[in-house]
Amino acid sequence: MFNRYLIPGCLVATTITTALVSMPSAFAAAEVRAVSAKQVGIIAKKTVVRIESSEGGFGSGVIIGRSEKGNKNVYTVLTAAHVVSKPEANYQLVSPVPLNSTAIKKRVKLPLNAKTGVTILPGVDLALITFSSEDTFAVGTIGNSGDADEGSPVYVAGFPQPGKAITRFALQFTGGMISSRLDGEEDPGNKGGNGYDMAYTNVTRAGMSGGPVFDAAGRIVAIHGQGDRENQNPDEAAAGIVSTSQKTGFNLGIPIQTFLNLRPQARKSFGAKLDLSPLNYQLADNSVLIGTRNQKFVKKLRTRSASVPITDVTKVNEEIPE
Repeated sequence: MFNRYLIPGCLVATTITTALVSMPSAFAAAEVRAVSAKQVGIIAKKTVVRIESSEGGFGSGVIIGRSEKGNKNVYTVLTAAHVVSKPEANYQLVSPVPLNSTAIKKRVKLPLNAKTGVTILPGVDLALITFSSEDTFAVGTIGNSGDADEGSPVYVAGFPQPGKAITRFALQFTGGMISSRLDGEEDPGNKGGNGYDMAYTNVTRAGMSGGPVFDAAGRIVAIHGQGDRENQNPDEAAAGIVSTSQKTGFNLGIPIQTFLNLRPQARKSFGAKLDLSPLNYQLADNSVLIGTRNQKFVKKLRTRSASVPITDVTKVNEEIPE
């Protein structure tokens, strides 16, 4: 089993030296502590998958569940529906490095049947993928997207298509902050389309659609899938079509609560791990703030303190009691 987190907390422009609080229950009232960005990056490496299409498309996803069937593990991946929306296409899933692998940096390529292994969720740009394997993979922890408000640091991970300088598929892990909640109370009529109600400043590229958005404790709070563009055609955006117009720098994801509303029995159905406890930001004495200084975020760092003992979580295979 994947240890709840291996996680980190930091802004795109913020370095925070912290540790993670071990929680005895997914619904415990105690707070979980933000951790280092490097630790969140470790979680991304162990849980993010690449999805390839025979028609030339690429996308990403994140492992969110594990169950058992016979002598095999059955894993569930959450991604954007437009990544796997063509049943006539042949798809291939490229897994993270198995936890039980003796090989170094060796991912596993798995064929994916779009007709039997993919479930498109209604009303939103989300899909579930299932695959079985004798290997052991880490499972990401689902967090509380309701707490990811404006100014909260977040990280996006995925596999962008190769470019001129980076000519191969490489996992990219970028930092940023929540810039807007389109599902908020300030303007309830201005909601995003297909569930895209969370905007953030992280750098993203084509191919990262379906990848996870992590909070500062390494929990999944959204699924990435759109890049905002100048004068973007709404129909193209809803269909996940990459526009040729200039990107604005803002990107959008579907809050994980939207998924939980559609799959409230996720924990029992496919072994999802949830930790909905509040996130505690704490600024260490030697931390350095650089770049854009978001006052709301800095205020959180300076005023919140730990209410429970701190445990350093470093082992991937350690089981956390439910």
